[in-house]
Amino acid sequence: MNCEEFLRQFRDALEGKVSENLIQENVNYYKSYINSQTIAGKSESDVLYSLGDPRLLAKTIEESSKFASESRHESDYGNFNSSRTYARNDTYTNTEEERHSKLPKWLITCIVVVVVLLILSGIFRMFIFLAPYIIVCMLIVFLFRAVRDWWHKK
Repeated sequence: MNCEEFLRQFRDALEGKVSENLIQENVNYYKSYINSQTIAGKSESDVLYSLGDPRLLAKTIEESSKFASESRHESDYGNFNSSRTYARNDTYTNTEEERHSKLPKWLITCIVVVVVLLILSGIFRMFIFLAPYIIVCMLIVFLFRAVRDWWHKK
C-alpha cells in the first residue's frame, strides 16, 4: 500500500460519517505526517505500517467526533460523564504522544557518545592543566623526605 491508497481508504472510511471539513483536516494532517516521516528518512511502508489500518484510524476519528458532539450535547443539559471522556481522550492522546515522542535509537546513541566524550575531554584537560603543579608538589615532597631521611641518619 502506498500513501495515496492509504489516504483514499482513510477518506472513504470517513465519507458520510463526519463532516467534510473534518475529513479534509485529517487527510491533510496524515499526508503531512507521512511526508515529514519520509523526509526524516523512514520508508513510506514503515510509516504506513506504524499508522496501522486506515479504516481503524478512521473509526477512531469517527468515534471521537461522535463523542465530542455527545459531550457538547450532554454538557448543555448538565449530564456530563467524565469517566467516559477520560477513557476515550486518554486513548487518543496516548496514540498521539507515542507518535511524536519516539527518538531513533541511533540518535540517542550519538547523543550519549558525544556527552561521554565531552566529559572525558573535560577530565583530561583538567589533568593536563594540573599536571605541572602535581609534579612540582611531588618533587617538593620527595626532596623534603630525602632531606629529612638524610638529616635523621646523621
